[in-house]
Amino acid sequence: MESMGAVVFMEREGEAPSLLLEKVLFDPAAVWLAEALKEQGVTRFLVVCHADDRVAAADCFPQDTLFITNGAQEAARSSAFLNEMDTVIHLTKPLFPAGDEDAAQGAVRVSGEARRALQGMQPALTETPEGEGVSPVKGFVPLTRDALYEEIPAIAQARRATQLCRAGVRVLDAQSTFVGPAVTVGRGTVLLPGTILRGKTSIGADCEIGPNTMIRDCTVGSGVTVNASQLNESIVEDGAAIGPFAYVRPHCHVGREVKVGDFVELKNSVIGAGTKISHLTYVGDADVGERVNFGCGTVTVNYDGDGKFRTVIGDDAFIGCNTNLVAPVQVGAAAYTAAGSTITQDVPPQSLAIARAHQTVKKQWKNQRRERK
Repeated sequence: MESMGAVVFMEREGEAPSLLLEKVLFDPAAVWLAEALKEQGVTRFLVVCHADDRVAAADCFPQDTLFITNGAQEAARSSAFLNEMDTVIHLTKPLFPAGDEDAAQGAVRVSGEARRALQGMQPALTETPEGEGVSPVKGFVPLTRDALYEEIPAIAQARRATQLCRAGVRVLDAQSTFVGPAVTVGRGTVLLPGTILRGKTSIGADCEIGPNTMIRDCTVGSGVTVNASQLNESIVEDGAAIGPFAYVRPHCHVGREVKVGDFVELKNSVIGAGTKISHLTYVGDADVGERVNFGCGTVTVNYDGDGKFRTVIGDDAFIGCNTNLVAPVQVGAAAYTAAGSTITQDVPPQSLAIARAHQTVKKQWKNQRRERK
């Protein structure tokens, strides 16, 4: 199997960082470029950059990328890299991926003797060899500062919409849908207007995402519905339904067939399969079992001003409306809490916990008050 590498030159404009580190639809242009080169068959990268850009650039390329800033030792390492590759895609200026029909100005495929000639162009690799074994690579456009703010965002947006549609994803309104370069979406999924998918997000098959939804750095299973909600750095398993107006904060794991309804906030919690959190509830720092039912207005009281504490809820528990669970606390399997309770002690399995004042009724109180006035 032929090995293909890429040589990317991250040119600087004076003291400013490379244009490839500027963001396009939430991700640096270098991420868009790296993903496009992978589609061309590139498996290894050699990046030439300024020393001050090296850390930021490392976040944009695969972990095994070789970086060159200066020095004879790094130049020797680049020669070894070029010698290992059968073919090299060589970029001498900042480029951005575009449509298949767009011809690149500054990107060429180099093989054979021409590839070996690159090894003598140390350390900058800014020149491209000519002759047999050199051919242009289509699908890229020059990246300039003017283009970065004018044409490039629309190019990126249209490119991703086209890619998704070709992969069997239904994008109902490409002009109001924004999908990052590293995002994957499964076949049969529908992206409704106002959907934003960013970072290293993965969406499964046959989902419905949107409208007006943002998902960042999440893994979402198949058959999931996310309506008018925000999800961050979390996992959502198959068949879950989230929203509208739900907020999933980092480090959550939402199980299969879970319902997370309107005005529900999750944070650093595990939610077991089949659990229903239908509305107006905060679940933070909690481990929730399967088939738990949360009544409206439930709060896990996880913070005392100094530290965070966890709430543990067993399978098949029923949490009554307007319950405060003051952590650290445990509610056993199949236990109940009465509506309006503030639970400060553990509730054994199969039990009912009532923690509220007894009701007092003063009959004819209004008339008596009026007479006193």
